[in-house]
Amino acid sequence: MSKGRVVTWVAPRGWVRAYAWLTSRSGAVFALGAATLAAWGYLGGLRRLFEHEPWSLRAFWPPGFDAYVLGLAVQEWTVPVGLVGLLTLWRPFRRTALGAGGARDRLGAALALAGVQLVYFTYLWALERREVGHLTQGELVAAFAGLLLGPGWGLVLGVLSGLGASALNLLTWPPEPTSWADIGRWYVLYTSHFAALIWLGLAAGLLRRALGGGVALWVLGGGGLVLAARFFTLLGEPVPAEGAGTLLPLGLAGAGLLGGLGLMLQALRLQEAERRAREGELALTQAELAALRAQINPHFLFNALNTIRYFVRTDPDQARTLLLKLSEVFQRVLRSGAFVPLADEIAYAEAYLALEQARLGERLRVEWSRPSGGLLETRVPALVLEPLVENAVVHGLAPKPGGGTLRILVERWGDELVLQVRDDGVGFDTSRLGKETTSIALANIDARMRMLYGEERGLRIESEPGRGTRVELRLPLPPGFAEGTR
Repeated sequence: MSKGRVVTWVAPRGWVRAYAWLTSRSGAVFALGAATLAAWGYLGGLRRLFEHEPWSLRAFWPPGFDAYVLGLAVQEWTVPVGLVGLLTLWRPFRRTALGAGGARDRLGAALALAGVQLVYFTYLWALERREVGHLTQGELVAAFAGLLLGPGWGLVLGVLSGLGASALNLLTWPPEPTSWADIGRWYVLYTSHFAALIWLGLAAGLLRRALGGGVALWVLGGGGLVLAARFFTLLGEPVPAEGAGTLLPLGLAGAGLLGGLGLMLQALRLQEAERRAREGELALTQAELAALRAQINPHFLFNALNTIRYFVRTDPDQARTLLLKLSEVFQRVLRSGAFVPLADEIAYAEAYLALEQARLGERLRVEWSRPSGGLLETRVPALVLEPLVENAVVHGLAPKPGGGTLRILVERWGDELVLQVRDDGVGFDTSRLGKETTSIALANIDARMRMLYGEERGLRIESEPGRGTRVELRLPLPPGFAEGTR
């Protein structure tokens, strides 16, 4: 048997270049002009077919302004605008609106917009059944589809919108018994609104490709396209100028509502950008937290081992206790998650202080004000209390020849959990915060708390050289936390 050959067709370079040019901005401008000329020619052919009287642009000036038309257009288009707002809660549509959707998401968004048009035309049919009448023809969603999804899907939604408007006319003014071919001619092909809506969807997509995004495009471009589509629709009437008073109101309504939708999409993009930035900060914070866990202070470890070695000779029981405390420090650092019970955070600080008191002796005096009961089960960010304590010992009290007193307060104040660490050590100049190693731990905790709870939840630091330092952190208690719990 001979093996089959795989034949691959390669497009000629000229075709590739032509397609690349058509998808560029200059190509989009050319295609927009060609589509406009084609719609103009088609509508002119319809006028000749029906032997309408010649018309002139001068008959449209001054155009006039009917405020009732503006109110009616806004009322009718409020339905699709509200439905599009609800669609932003659907993930495929949201991803498409954010510019991150794939082909499947774009297909889903197009089908969803087709569903919006179906509901919209059903609403207009209900108005006709109540003999209220209607003014608009589906222009808003056709323009929105093109501005959001581009010329391809804009064209598809334009065709579907035109078919929907034709179906509405068919239901409103049913014909005498006739053939489907006649219905197709008289309700679809020979109607100006069908051509206008097809042009509108395509033109909106091409305009977006030519000019890019931005709210100005949605307001000015969208409003202008809606006005132009209405003008094309009027060209199918025997006397187009009779509807001149509807042009500006419909264009203004389209500009306002499409501009509102554009602002909504811009707000979605800003929210997404903030979310990604927040996730990036959170990832950075998690990385910093992991680094803190891995970064056991080598000086602390060296001093702790030296202290234990001293007590092995003089007080073996004390040495054994200190070894357990050192083991507890390591275990809590390595096992803690992003949030831990307050009791664990206090126990970690106590284990650290036990080792430092054994090393510094009378030079380190510690006073605690601890909570009790259910407050100890409150989950707090890991590694917030011990670094404050360690900073006070290492940079505040240890350098002071006579040592000093460390006061640690952990209490509930109203709906806040307050962590306060005070020392009467050497103090420092607060202008150095974030610039020198003496305050790196404080800067890291401050950044984590602001990211987790907001800018107002950073560290409160007071220090004066020669007199000591006070560091305070206030964390919000969980909603519904019992008032009597302390």
